[in-house]
Amino acid sequence: MSTRPAVEASVRLLAVNHFLQRFCAGLLACAVLAAVPSIAAAGGSLSVGLESELRGFDTVHGGSLDPAGEITMRAIQEPLLRYNYEKGEPEPLLAVSWEISDDQTVWTFKLRKDVKFHDGSDFTATDVAHHFNRALDPAQKAAARATISVISRVVEVDPHTVEFHLKHPWPSLPLVLANTGMSGPIPSHKAVDSGEQNRNPVGTGPFRMARWSSGDRIVAERFADYWAADEISLDEVVFRFLPDTQTRFASLKSGEIDVIWTDRGQTIHEAEKDPKLNAYVVDGAGAETIVLNARKAPLDDKRVRAAVAHAWNQVALVQVSWQNTRPVVSHPLGQSVDCGPDNYRQFDPAKAKALMAEYGQQISLTFVHTATARGRELGELMQQMLKQVGIRVVLEPVDQSTLMRRYYTHDYDIVGWRFPDSADMAPQLFSAVHSSSETNQSGVSTAEMDDVAEKMRLAATREESVKYQCEVISHMNEEVAVIYRGGGRYHVFTNQRVQNLPKPWRGIIDVTRVSLGD
Repeated sequence: MSTRPAVEASVRLLAVNHFLQRFCAGLLACAVLAAVPSIAAAGGSLSVGLESELRGFDTVHGGSLDPAGEITMRAIQEPLLRYNYEKGEPEPLLAVSWEISDDQTVWTFKLRKDVKFHDGSDFTATDVAHHFNRALDPAQKAAARATISVISRVVEVDPHTVEFHLKHPWPSLPLVLANTGMSGPIPSHKAVDSGEQNRNPVGTGPFRMARWSSGDRIVAERFADYWAADEISLDEVVFRFLPDTQTRFASLKSGEIDVIWTDRGQTIHEAEKDPKLNAYVVDGAGAETIVLNARKAPLDDKRVRAAVAHAWNQVALVQVSWQNTRPVVSHPLGQSVDCGPDNYRQFDPAKAKALMAEYGQQISLTFVHTATARGRELGELMQQMLKQVGIRVVLEPVDQSTLMRRYYTHDYDIVGWRFPDSADMAPQLFSAVHSSSETNQSGVSTAEMDDVAEKMRLAATREESVKYQCEVISHMNEEVAVIYRGGGRYHVFTNQRVQNLPKPWRGIIDVTRVSLGD
């Protein structure tokens, strides 16, 4: 195995615009030493208002995480790496250095020593290998498997060394290992094997589970033996489940809650004008979507899917529902990426009606949506828009857990979903469109789409990957796997006492290093 000497963290070793090129140009090793400044341990309790309650902390039984779940996850469990959005590079966290084999199919990570889990046990390579190999096991049916399926196996070399063996070169691996969704954070293998991890998580994070009151809150207390304890100020974090946006906002203004995430236009506009609140607005990738289930009639007919797309008025949705707090998009790669002509199906009721006439049958579709104000509003808009071209839409409001179950079992006609923001959208796009993917929820696939998706997955440079991502999107738009309902723009608000809150990239609030003022 060929290596290079370690370099300091300040060296921009893996900047997102260059690190892929460096890999293919012969960079075979990278080692980075973290240097995070300490903060005073002032103490206090921080309250975070969330729109929903997470399903659990287990990679398999917890399923996938929405933003509310990922916010909670970040405080309790940690991934191998962290991603620095300001610098555009992955950085050490539980792993302190890494090197790559000559053929770029084996990545070796050195793990941080003297890291403890919340139960007092040592964090070792056993936990890393157990976590990823379990997620990769097809029998487990983990939602995270599609994202990491390029990994063939993870091998424990010694207690503080682990190898990731890949099916082919994959320069995006560090970005995936920095993920704080289900595939990234490493739990205690003992807690997983005991069956306790989902409701009583054992992680290495700065806060440990103290209490989970279903439907109300999760209380996480400061972990005294955290490996970077001198960086942590808070005594506890309270995650309050407040599905109603106005209730969350009123709680923020009253001081009952310290920080909230919101996507309601009225709330955003009001909060931005309030001098007592701090506003954080971040543009990024990702998109809110509606998935069309092509696995069953009538949406197995491309003409019907196209009719739905041309009946859908994204501009009106963004104006009415988001109140122009999100951009109108034709892809989920972010506004900084120009894909050029991408086969996006514009609002065109006349074309929709012509396709319906060609199809020649009456159509009724069931729209499964959340029973929240946002979900009901989306359902009513969908119902009205499609009615104008002769398509009947039956609304079926459900709770968040039921919606996720229906989504993953393909038990719907149309359903609201999203492309989560990510530093690299290629893994998501591959899992969304490739015929072999268990998370191709729309069921739309073609030989041409598979071919481009494979090229995207094997791309050796960032530029080449983005080129193929745009081609995949062009096929997606043509075949109408999804339709869009606004791009990635995220709004977080805090009261004045919240200090040191990092920029909420992807809309994920990282409370781990927050401190409280007077």
